[in-house]
Amino acid sequence: MKKSYLIFLFFTISAIILIGSTSYPLCQETKIEHHNGVTIISNQKTPQPETGIPIRLVFTEELSIGVEEGEEYYMFGNRVYFNVDVDGNFYVNDWDKKCIRKFDPDGKYLLTIGRPGQGPGEFQNVWHPRFDKNNNLYVSDNAGSRRISVFNRRGEFLKLIRVPIDLRDITINSQGYYLGYYSTMIEDPKGDSATTVFGLFDIKFQLLREFHKTTREFKPPTGKGADSRAQFLANLLGDGAFKPTTTFFIAEDDLIYFGFPDSYEIKVFSPEGKLQKLIQREYDPIKVGKKHIQGFIDIQENEFFRFTQYPEDMKEKVYELIEYPKHKPAYDSFTLMENGWIFVVVDYIEPESTLIDLFDRQGKYIAQFEAIIPVQNLIFKNGKAYALAIENDYRYVKRYGCEFQEYKKNKWIRKDMPKLPREKGT
Repeated sequence: MKKSYLIFLFFTISAIILIGSTSYPLCQETKIEHHNGVTIISNQKTPQPETGIPIRLVFTEELSIGVEEGEEYYMFGNRVYFNVDVDGNFYVNDWDKKCIRKFDPDGKYLLTIGRPGQGPGEFQNVWHPRFDKNNNLYVSDNAGSRRISVFNRRGEFLKLIRVPIDLRDITINSQGYYLGYYSTMIEDPKGDSATTVFGLFDIKFQLLREFHKTTREFKPPTGKGADSRAQFLANLLGDGAFKPTTTFFIAEDDLIYFGFPDSYEIKVFSPEGKLQKLIQREYDPIKVGKKHIQGFIDIQENEFFRFTQYPEDMKEKVYELIEYPKHKPAYDSFTLMENGWIFVVVDYIEPESTLIDLFDRQGKYIAQFEAIIPVQNLIFKNGKAYALAIENDYRYVKRYGCEFQEYKKNKWIRKDMPKLPREKGT
């Protein structure tokens, strides 16, 4: 009798352990600490959904703007930025054509804002279209004019803000502070160097807070032959291959989110630039594979070699000489969702899959999943997702339906997306 009871108890405990292990991987709880006014949120490798139920986001393409051949208004150049207003209208900046085109929520062309030039409302090197606290459109231009142009949403020019420094990709918060970066070149016969500073600037463009600084060195070719030139180009491109790059956003509550993924960390600053929160996660580095390398080469074809004339055999030699790191950065980039969640792109292989980490508005790691969605210029607005896609070397601006799902009873079922108000100061 006693032996039978022990056998029954053993199998009962084993069954409980087995059932628990198949419901969701066990992990340690998120650790939250406070040091000198900074909240440090340390997440483990395994996500912890608040309800204990796995969740994910599923994207469905709804609209695509762009054509390979056809009307000029729908044909975009090699570098494109865009944004979407509160009514769902698209504002597409074509860097090559120096103008912004507005499309309605159905993708119909409405009007063109700006043109090439140096006068009011004209562009030279214009960056992301963005909206100020009054929902006016503004874009920064870092060419010789160094300025910010402001328009209403009808495309009418309102004003010009002169920028005394070469500040790039500028975002303006509701207090009139500027978030962006500038670079300083130092020329030297033994090799040039460039130092880039990312920071927050006051209304007079004085640096309030430096978030990050990087320095790159550019050594000249060691010889005059084709092999020396190929090695120089390989070193130049390899210096940026799978290296961490910055991501920064100003949220609707003016909090600044900044990341440089040499480690898995996202910093949250107050509107005045004071560090308030560190969001961290333990992780296993992702190895650089053949598909990653091919994606990097495709980018160089569009972003580097399109400005220079090199024979194909030279480019092939350059690609052979590039030395790639063993692992990718901790993550690729991140963006903010409307409910305050942080959407982190961990790995991206176009067009096969995107590996996503999802954190709630407090910084707790709640999900990891794969999705089919581009990551360039990825934004969430009006309950939708928007991104720039590249197909057959042509650019398209796309809108996606975004469905929130949870895993119950061995299947994924739809669930309403949490719409929690953002807490002040978090």
